[in-house]
Amino acid sequence: MPPNLWTHEFMNEMRTKADPLADSVIERLFTEGKVDAVNHLMRTLVENDDLPSARLPPYVVEYLAQTKASVPRLDPERLRAGQELFDLFGPEVMMILGFYSLPAAYAARKGVQVLYRTGFLQKRPVRRVFETAQMVVDVMTEGGLEPDGRGVCTTQKVRLMHAAIRYMIRHDAANPWDAEELGEPINQEDLAGTLMTFSYVVLEGMKALHIELTPEQQEAWLYAWVGVGRIIGLDERLLPANVEEARQLTFLIRQRQVEFSPEGVAMTAALLEGMKKLTPDILDGLPASMVHFFLDQDQWQGLNVADMLQVPRPDWTAIIPHAIKHIADLTDWVGDNTFVAARLLRFVSKDIVEGMLLVERGGQRTPFYIPEHLQDSWKVKPGVRARNAQRRAEQGAPTGNDSNKKVA
Repeated sequence: MPPNLWTHEFMNEMRTKADPLADSVIERLFTEGKVDAVNHLMRTLVENDDLPSARLPPYVVEYLAQTKASVPRLDPERLRAGQELFDLFGPEVMMILGFYSLPAAYAARKGVQVLYRTGFLQKRPVRRVFETAQMVVDVMTEGGLEPDGRGVCTTQKVRLMHAAIRYMIRHDAANPWDAEELGEPINQEDLAGTLMTFSYVVLEGMKALHIELTPEQQEAWLYAWVGVGRIIGLDERLLPANVEEARQLTFLIRQRQVEFSPEGVAMTAALLEGMKKLTPDILDGLPASMVHFFLDQDQWQGLNVADMLQVPRPDWTAIIPHAIKHIADLTDWVGDNTFVAARLLRFVSKDIVEGMLLVERGGQRTPFYIPEHLQDSWKVKPGVRARNAQRRAEQGAPTGNDSNKKVA
């Protein structure tokens, strides 16, 4: 769909649209009175990397087969070019997701309401970081977007979990959802905005860190994420054809949705506390400093989004990203400074990734998973500093009993 057709009227319509395919699966489970089956399905989705078909209703298995069959045949060269960026800059991408993409998502007043209502995301912010990072690892690892790849499986699960959350919110009599004011829970506009935080916003974060990408590399990164958008059920008319269209879509959604909300403030505060547990003790102020670094450069119609989200003011750790930026400026005369900023920041980003590798996510789930070849490429192996991060994260980590609790 050409961007000139992305009107407010069209986007308003998209707020009334959800995901009929996945919704029909969850609807059937509930209408058949199989509440226990829904709870079992949700636990299976949350606790397992694989979805054992013997434990799932036949129509859930059919949904998985149908969505797998609809996986588009992506251009392998363009896809691999996007995934190669993750090979090179994975730890930096993780930082951008935690310090830029997620806060940017929380700034959308209407979209953040669902995240806030599913209270486990607020109470367990480290898990939220894990879930986001794990999806990126799964889809951006070579082979992840093949029909049987981990990325396809993860995206199928996320799509079904969206439908389950959507159903429970719609049917929560104690706390009615205002669809007229907010649109459908996890609607098409909010899905598009989220996809942009993984694609366009990550590219903007790399630019802020002076990680210089060619136009071809940027288009390849977007190309991979547009493939994810199709798998997760995003309307074709909301899929940008190139980076310029992604920019236009991102800014339109920002114009429509970025606004103060107490829920956005609460989610951001929980995120910052969670990220503190993955950084060395001496860098406690780094999460707030990094959020300011990204969002303060990204003024949206004169609005300071970090201040709107009530992010604490930067402390001395603000010198880290700003030093990287200025040093990168000074190295322009060398020629290609693509790797300069990334390598200077790697000592911090490695701590976060290494901490994730050590921390159990609760329940029966496997630990945070990064393929060995990426660990080797990034030179991440849990050491003393990462074990300190593990200790801090475990102080607020969920227990195994969480898997028996209600999801929403």
